[in-house]
Amino acid sequence: MPSSPSPLLTLPSDLSTLSLEEVLRALGLDFAASQLDTASGKAIARNASPVSLLNDLMREQLRVLSEARARSALRRAAIFPLTTLDGYDFNYPKSIDRELVSRAATLDFVREKSNVVFIGPSGVGKTHLANAIGQLACLRGYRVRFVVAADLVNDLVAGQAKNTLHRRLTAWAAPDLLLIDELGYLSFDARGADLLYQVFNRRYQRASTIVTTNLPFKEWGKLFHNSAAASAIADRLVHKGLLVRITGKSRRSDQEVESSPS
Repeated sequence: MPSSPSPLLTLPSDLSTLSLEEVLRALGLDFAASQLDTASGKAIARNASPVSLLNDLMREQLRVLSEARARSALRRAAIFPLTTLDGYDFNYPKSIDRELVSRAATLDFVREKSNVVFIGPSGVGKTHLANAIGQLACLRGYRVRFVVAADLVNDLVAGQAKNTLHRRLTAWAAPDLLLIDELGYLSFDARGADLLYQVFNRRYQRASTIVTTNLPFKEWGKLFHNSAAASAIADRLVHKGLLVRITGKSRRSDQEVESSPS
């Protein structure tokens, strides 16, 4: 069966009849095409060379394309809420290793296919830091996905019930960086623990994962009701990875006190 014709085949047989703007649009450079007249006028006014005009026009086209790709990557990642490292108050927690966070922000761990675990009580900014690093990864062109731990397990359980578990496991193994938030807030039964283990096992040394949890590793046996599964997951997470421990009281509780009527 013949393939669909390329859009270029609909162009005139004599391409010399096309204007430069039409050529740019045919190449998919719509922003450059829309800015051509303005950029040309500015180039003429400053007596710039054609190469200088082309350089400015293509750089602006690249900027627009990069921003569009970043917005698309952020939408696909489903990171919530979107945060930045600049927006995190490192002076608030009682203790946090800022150097480890800075190392995570270089994204070397993504290139090395290792992991980052943020451990600390509720309200100290674990999700803020994880999501900020996830956003940086999106902007660097990595495939990123955010999910709450309970939602991840529910998705896998539903996939198992529908005989689509292999497809779901493949989907969760695919991102370059997977953000799993709030591991530890809800416990899992043996089936949930096994399914979550399968995700970590598929990603182990193949892709990177960031986990936020309020439970120290020694208490993960209670979370999974299975000490063997808890130990295996913890081992895979911290192997060659970064472990960022945060201590302090919840910022949310402070905000609630400040906002309550006197």
